[in-house]
Amino acid sequence: MTVTSNGSTSGGASETENKPLGLRERSRRETLNRIRKAAVELLAEKGYEQITTREVAQRAEVGEATLFRYVSSKHELLLLVIGDKMDHDIEAIIEADARSAVEAGDRGAHNYLSRVHAVYRARADFYLQDPENVTSYLQYAFVAGSQLGAQNGAQGDRIIDLVASIIAEGQEAGALFAAVDARVVAQNCQGIYVHEVLRRSVRGFTFESLGERVRTRLDAQLLPLVLAGR
Repeated sequence: MTVTSNGSTSGGASETENKPLGLRERSRRETLNRIRKAAVELLAEKGYEQITTREVAQRAEVGEATLFRYVSSKHELLLLVIGDKMDHDIEAIIEADARSAVEAGDRGAHNYLSRVHAVYRARADFYLQDPENVTSYLQYAFVAGSQLGAQNGAQGDRIIDLVASIIAEGQEAGALFAAVDARVVAQNCQGIYVHEVLRRSVRGFTFESLGERVRTRLDAQLLPLVLAGR
């Protein structure tokens, strides 16, 4: 919203937002976009463990020193590519749950548990788009002091907050057992998802089995919360 010369307000972007980008800023964004595109391509072709920052710089047609002005380490290439995609995915999950809550109308226990399962079906679908690189993203998130860890922690907290709010709604509706901490339940649900992603290669599970493995463990966590007759 902007203020006109007569003091009235009008909608639309501000003059600052409409101001054309300067040459330096356009160049910076174009370079970053080339780096991002190169990282996306190489991660798809070879996977995180096999690529090098030199390869990304060459594909982006920039010097390696230039690349390091935009990302300080190879880990940050994962943040740049997978982290951004995950942020968008989480936004979509939150929006989908808000629609589901409005459309359902049902305040029975099944509705609340179905919403939690829908969150993690979407998480599994995201994983299946790029399982090796998503796994690497989650693994490196546990490196002390890493920027990946900070971003992934914030992403995990958003999912935990969402699931905790669903459980709390069910408790307030009298459909779910109230004498438990909804946030602890949500943390356990998130822990189930992360654990199943990280243990896949160790146990030799298929990528495609993630959704069912998570669902089975979520049921063991959630079904005991259902009150009789609800």
